[in-house]
Amino acid sequence: MGLEQDKAANLDACIKCSACTSQCPVAAVYPFFPGPKNVGPDAERLRLEGFETDAGYLNYCSNCKTCEITCPSGVKITDMIMRAREKAQETGHSNGKTHQHQVRDLVLGRAEYLGKLGTILPVLTNLVLGIPLVRTLMERTLGIGRQAPLPAYKPRLKNSASRRSRSIELEEHGTPRKQAVYFPGCFIKYNDSLTGKAVIKVLERNGYDVIVPEFHCCGVPLQANGHFREVRDIIRKNLALMYSYLQADVPVITSCTSCGLALKEEYPKSEHPGAKHIGRQTYDLFEFLWKLHERGELAENFREVSLSLGYHAPCHLKAQGIGTPAVRLLRLIPGVRVNDLDGGCCGLSGSFGFKQERYDLAMQIGNPLFSRVRQGVTEREFEVMITECGGCQVQIQHGSGAKTEHPIWIIMEAYGLDLKHKN
Repeated sequence: MGLEQDKAANLDACIKCSACTSQCPVAAVYPFFPGPKNVGPDAERLRLEGFETDAGYLNYCSNCKTCEITCPSGVKITDMIMRAREKAQETGHSNGKTHQHQVRDLVLGRAEYLGKLGTILPVLTNLVLGIPLVRTLMERTLGIGRQAPLPAYKPRLKNSASRRSRSIELEEHGTPRKQAVYFPGCFIKYNDSLTGKAVIKVLERNGYDVIVPEFHCCGVPLQANGHFREVRDIIRKNLALMYSYLQADVPVITSCTSCGLALKEEYPKSEHPGAKHIGRQTYDLFEFLWKLHERGELAENFREVSLSLGYHAPCHLKAQGIGTPAVRLLRLIPGVRVNDLDGGCCGLSGSFGFKQERYDLAMQIGNPLFSRVRQGVTEREFEVMITECGGCQVQIQHGSGAKTEHPIWIIMEAYGLDLKHKN
């Protein structure tokens, strides 16, 4: 089926039930946004006939994928919106963006470059970004909200062709080592490298040599900020780095749900070598560990961890259609109690909530979740919040004040593993 036929077939699957709009977190709090059905399938019919539509509404889509999760017909609504954004750019439309916003989106789309700069002297970078006057200037010049919870920079996660464990029991018994490629993503690489090291330790504990190539950004920030040509270039470069491992059937592990969704859904659309393998060889970290459990290959000599946890499922995890493997896995640990809050979107949606004109909107989207978290902590229902997405961690902590971390740290404790200087 050709591209135009594929577009039409997907479009015709829309039954106009409006389930997507009823569940859209943006439409729920911003009445001027017509909703995904209107700017997606409804407007797409007009666009395919050559009619122009108001492109400004396209920018209110946060790319959370809730519409696609909700759609009973499997319509790729976000794909339609992203194609429309790209088409508007090609035809010279600004989508209602000012010059300031265009520069801001250029900056926010390059999370990798910001990370490289921020981690040269992370302590100084964080100090400067913490100055109120600096944040005010950033808001006035770039449109980056002065109240937005910019994540702190940490010493970056180092790449390695092969990282071997120093104390693996399996290796001592002569069992052949297995390999896994780890795609850490920009947040882990530049803002939370200790969590990346924890992921590597847990995989090593389960008998894997972990390979960490010199990956580039997954491309999600570029796509969300309208730089589609650069996304295709990033995909080409990352596939080239993974190609030999994909050919050898080595699994690719992600600990960021947005990176994982990109590798599973966006990368297979590429025509470059490795694209046909990447979708089926990419696993969310806990999806992978759960598969090991199902095959009887997971190291399950967990020690007791007496801890009550509140869990938030990121939107881009839900979009992968794999359920909540972290919750299932953590419930195997003696003493761990996990409450899946199901509180909706946190509102940050990558860089969406960093933008001055979107900050209040993002906080309104996240308010039901923040209220639920505060209630749970106050009533001692749970002590700590966990979620796989770095952006969700930052936003939940910002909106609720509750300590929020990646679930891998609970696995680390259960294994009795430790990393010095944990934040």
